[in-house]
Amino acid sequence: MKKQVLWSLASLLVLVCVGQSFAQRSSRSDRQLEEDFIRSRVAVGDSHASGNRPELGPVNLSTPSAVVVSLRVGLYANTFNGTGGIATEFSTLNHQSVQLTNTEGSVAVIDLSTGDTIASMQAGELYTVSFNGTNYVVVSPTATYNVVGPVRFVPSIDTNLFTVESILRNALGVVQKPKYRGEIEIARGTTTAAGAVNLVNIIEVEKYVRGVVANESIASFHMEALRAQAVAARGYAIANRGRYVGLGYPFDIVDSSSSQVYRGYLSEHARAVQATDESTGLVATYNGSIISALYSSSFGGYSDSNHWIFNIPSTQLPGTNVTPFLTGIFDGEGTAPDLTDPAVRDAFWKNIVPEGYDMCGRVNNRFSRWKVTIPSASIKSRLTGNRYVLISGDISGTITGVSTLLRMTGSNRIAIEQITLTSGVVEVRGWDNLRNVFGRTVNSEPAVCPNSSNIAANFTLTNPGLIESYYDGSGGFGGVIAYGGGWGHNVGMSQYGANGRGLAGQSFLQILKAYYTGVEIGTYPITVDPKLDVAGRTQSIYVPGNVAYLIVKPYRMKRLDLQINGTYVSYWFSGLPGSTITLDISQYVVQGLNTIEYDPIGAQGQASVQIVVD
Repeated sequence: MKKQVLWSLASLLVLVCVGQSFAQRSSRSDRQLEEDFIRSRVAVGDSHASGNRPELGPVNLSTPSAVVVSLRVGLYANTFNGTGGIATEFSTLNHQSVQLTNTEGSVAVIDLSTGDTIASMQAGELYTVSFNGTNYVVVSPTATYNVVGPVRFVPSIDTNLFTVESILRNALGVVQKPKYRGEIEIARGTTTAAGAVNLVNIIEVEKYVRGVVANESIASFHMEALRAQAVAARGYAIANRGRYVGLGYPFDIVDSSSSQVYRGYLSEHARAVQATDESTGLVATYNGSIISALYSSSFGGYSDSNHWIFNIPSTQLPGTNVTPFLTGIFDGEGTAPDLTDPAVRDAFWKNIVPEGYDMCGRVNNRFSRWKVTIPSASIKSRLTGNRYVLISGDISGTITGVSTLLRMTGSNRIAIEQITLTSGVVEVRGWDNLRNVFGRTVNSEPAVCPNSSNIAANFTLTNPGLIESYYDGSGGFGGVIAYGGGWGHNVGMSQYGANGRGLAGQSFLQILKAYYTGVEIGTYPITVDPKLDVAGRTQSIYVPGNVAYLIVKPYRMKRLDLQINGTYVSYWFSGLPGSTITLDISQYVVQGLNTIEYDPIGAQGQASVQIVVD
């Protein structure tokens, strides 16, 4: 019997706990949560969403013109070690087969080529899906089906969770088989390897964000910092919808650091859920477009501008890609120090700065100040590949000295460091090269911050603020002592700094506007016209205060009707197409979750609409 494919997810999912794992993860100490976060970052790397995967292209792709309800997330397979644990958590998008079970109710197993339901999966039953080169092979406990596919698993109960039995995830320090909300699809694209399948989680945007927040930030951080992280994660996901479709895959984004790390239900720490729910629908925009809301762990009290870190062209410092909302700021209370003054600069980068929002003392950030000793031999061994520019001679000789040629504006971190050898001269240019040559430990280093554990050997921090030479007993160049603060690329939002700002009483709106200059927080603009169905004209948005504005750009539209939380409101327009009208809708919204349905009037009229909160 042919059944209709269920294309949308339900609007509300109830949080359920399976076994003891959720309680165990939610009750982990602040220190454990922080250590889990650091280990995860070291293992999987900083994400493309954070801006630290420039080889994957621009972080911001586009701003959709319609409501984005759900996402298609490609889930990686992992490799296993000799004891069956994780060797590589995010190894390949090509699965030889996928094994699934579910937790609640029945699940329709649908052959999408026909829309037919080929089987009804019951809770606890194991299904295996593979591809034999021609068809998808679905093996149930009682039968085997060969179908054209793709194959989609659609639950009858919203609270159902799928367990992917064939992979493992390390979610908040607990390694286990991951669970996912929503729907599961086994599909292939033009890029999929022969004989392999791709595993796709079709998930509502808000439920997806729940599974990201505690992977990209630390669950114990102040709630306002986590709300800010949720806004950044949501904006990335929506703006990057379709990125991997263009690469030949049957999904929008992936669950690894190649997008942003998403481990599904297992990483839904209770505080991540709260942060997501209390920022529903909100993204950061600049001139009506979703921004590249870059972030990194900490800045050591001063961020840097985008054109100094991710400079375009890469050979020019600074680059020409000045980005108004990614401008370096002093990340502390009071007046910004003048770091062009050598004495002020030395004092700033060598000492703990109490007024800095990400400093130890305010927050538990042992990377807020660091001091790294790098012997001459280690410096030379790091001069590989594109890490340096040869100015003269070659690098066969021994290093005789280093000197700073260029500093970044604002933070005054080093932008170009010259290295002189007996055989030639080279320059190390730019954040990434400098952090790998002068911002990476050789051995374990004592923390500058009191009562903090050592910084591990071979741990990469950021580009230093100061580099000082030291000499051996015979007066020869022995190496350098590098001083700095922060961990990451120093652009956009500091996660530890956001925590400090939250502790200082700032709201997530204030935090976002501090780090992203000139942005607005609200919905992304959508185009409404009478031809859209109701689902395409309805938005849910969390209003944190009691102020909200509707920004309308009407085109041949004379009237727009809205239903705001059940209250009908009508607006009449006049003026030229493309004019912008700002309407105060504060009296109709409530503090908390709001639903807005747009009803454009007129056979040909349409409008761009956006809601901004304050």
